[in-house]
Amino acid sequence: MTEFITVVLLHMFAVMSPGPDFFLITRQSLRYGRQVAIWSALGIGSGILVHSLMAITGILLLITSNEYFLSLLKITCSAYLLYLGSFSIFKASTFDQIEMPESKWANANGFIVGLMTNLTNVKALLFFVTLFGVVLNSDNKSNLIVYGIYMSLATFIWFAFVGYVFTNQNIKRKFAYFFRYFEKFLGVILVIIAVQILLSIFIK
Repeated sequence: MTEFITVVLLHMFAVMSPGPDFFLITRQSLRYGRQVAIWSALGIGSGILVHSLMAITGILLLITSNEYFLSLLKITCSAYLLYLGSFSIFKASTFDQIEMPESKWANANGFIVGLMTNLTNVKALLFFVTLFGVVLNSDNKSNLIVYGIYMSLATFIWFAFVGYVFTNQNIKRKFAYFFRYFEKFLGVILVIIAVQILLSIFIK
């Protein structure tokens, strides 16, 4: 029970702290609406499950212990965040774009964007290496799998809630006045995170 409480508290702190996943869901909510935002949250939750399985099998430890693999992952992560951030900064934005027609392709794209953002999130990778390799003492793989499933579901629920909040009609009406500026602000934040990740490769 103590081990599970440790998982809950550490995961709660990690998932609620602002990062690429949070800024992505906020952006998806404001630009594409609730359904796409929820599918993006599902993608992020699925990414958490993949991270957990990789941590359990030792793949994440192998990646982080190899400077070349870790640098390659950081470059991939920063390039992807630069793309998302630049898209938000330079693409013309109007509040009307929020009400986009719903389609299975829009939902699938939202899922893929959420999944890719989480899988290339170095912060998430290092969190799972620390949690499964250092914090947890359980040798029972079934317990570790349960923890992974829990964190995946909890992450999805949290970011689905964030998506719900930012697609609330009252909030949307307030954002109507400065949506284009706020979206560009989110884009700048994503670019800053990307640059910080790149700099971490050269600054030890």
